[in-house]
Amino acid sequence: MRELAALLVMVSLLMPGQGQARTDIVAAGIDGAQNLGRVTVRWFGVPLYDAALYIEGGERFSWQVPMALELAYRREISGERLVEATARELERIEGSRRDHPIILEKLESCFRDVAQGDRFLAVAQAGDRVDFWFNGARVCEVRHENLRKRFLGIWLSDDARSIALSRRLRGQ
Repeated sequence: MRELAALLVMVSLLMPGQGQARTDIVAAGIDGAQNLGRVTVRWFGVPLYDAALYIEGGERFSWQVPMALELAYRREISGERLVEATARELERIEGSRRDHPIILEKLESCFRDVAQGDRFLAVAQAGDRVDFWFNGARVCEVRHENLRKRFLGIWLSDDARSIALSRRLRGQ
């Protein structure tokens, strides 16, 4: 199975754009992945990244099904800034919680500096686990209570910074 996943990832590097993301999702174990929505996230009008949500089977969003959120970056951002932005969003959505530093420490080992064209894929097959892929290669696994909803909720919940973008990602 690992050989097949590695082959799919290698083939994906030869394919332009959309093919890579789909292959990453299959290699990550999201069977029958369906794209629910795509959005471009901007900061003061400047595009930062494109986001796309894929879910396993089904045609409707549910926190109970395996999912993958892909972020395709349009500009350079340091891994440190990605962690800082995640910290701000977790606190904005959840308020101050004791386990935020623990979550952020775990995520810090996963995040990388990104440049235009780089892709992160956050794959959540279970509620307490998110696997991270960077440019087609698996970089880490993070386990924490209710992590899928807490981390992916930054983009997918009604508490997201942009409710309209969140709903479009969820196909609503």
